[in-house]
Amino acid sequence: MAAILQSFHQTFGAALFGALLAMGMYGLTSAQTYSYFLEYPKDETWTKSLVWALWALNTVHSAFLFHLAHHYLIAEAFNPFQLSQNVWSLPATMVVHLIIAFLVMTFFLHVIFRFSTRKLRWWLAVPNVCAILLYIGFGIDSIIHTFETKSLLDVPALAKASFLPMLSCQAAADILLASSLCFVLHDHRTSFRSTNSMLHTLMIYAINRCLLTTGVAVCSLVMIGVEPTSMIYVGPEFLFSGVYTNALLASLNSRRRIRDAPSSDYNSLQLSNIPSDKIESQNNRASHRVDVAARNPKNGPYGGASSVDDFKLKQETIV
Repeated sequence: MAAILQSFHQTFGAALFGALLAMGMYGLTSAQTYSYFLEYPKDETWTKSLVWALWALNTVHSAFLFHLAHHYLIAEAFNPFQLSQNVWSLPATMVVHLIIAFLVMTFFLHVIFRFSTRKLRWWLAVPNVCAILLYIGFGIDSIIHTFETKSLLDVPALAKASFLPMLSCQAAADILLASSLCFVLHDHRTSFRSTNSMLHTLMIYAINRCLLTTGVAVCSLVMIGVEPTSMIYVGPEFLFSGVYTNALLASLNSRRRIRDAPSSDYNSLQLSNIPSDKIESQNNRASHRVDVAARNPKNGPYGGASSVDDFKLKQETIV
């Protein structure tokens, strides 16, 4: 009896705990999605489409988790044979997780490629692309083997053969992306203290995203290493969809807070491959336009704006 209870704790107990946390993260995803469309209605169409797609995929993922929990814990709770069988919604959650991770990783790879210099972008992009493709390849392999497995008793055999390399490549891809983002941001430092402060804040955001996503992957890796014959690592697996989606949404929703930080002089700064001397020249011209507008009686003290801050917000921003 004790062995049976231990088996339930390491399979259905771990799955239920992970599913409950994933449902909570889905609520956070919905709140962040609503906040994004409320705060940034003028974003590019492809960015808004990406957010819609991620929210829809998380909705589907939550539905699969609900079916999984209902099947094992309610519908077949007293049927020992069915409890040992692999239901379709288990590998289906892995499919959704893989798609979401690929979309989020591609988004940050696009950011790296866009804001890197021409000579640097390929040195950063190629290793990241290789890591992402390796992760996707091992992920597809794991999904195929999980779909083909009829009994849950055979799933632990896939841990070291499929799940372990998949999670290792996932952690490596997350670390490479975060490191590349930090390198690109560090490469855009200027002589302005507040601009450097903004870049430092963005680097902290990138590192935090890496720690969150990589932490869940490492947690699964540790569980596989400690209990390779159990399915206790299934719990963290359910969290990946929400973790990746909320990491991207947090990045998008934090732009206005970073831009409107007090004593900032980077509202008109573009993080591109513009040399620092051009950036300084553009900032000088922007300051000159503010002074000219302030002396123009027809347009009011700040070119029709109520304050200097309102005038600056009319300029092209980082977002």
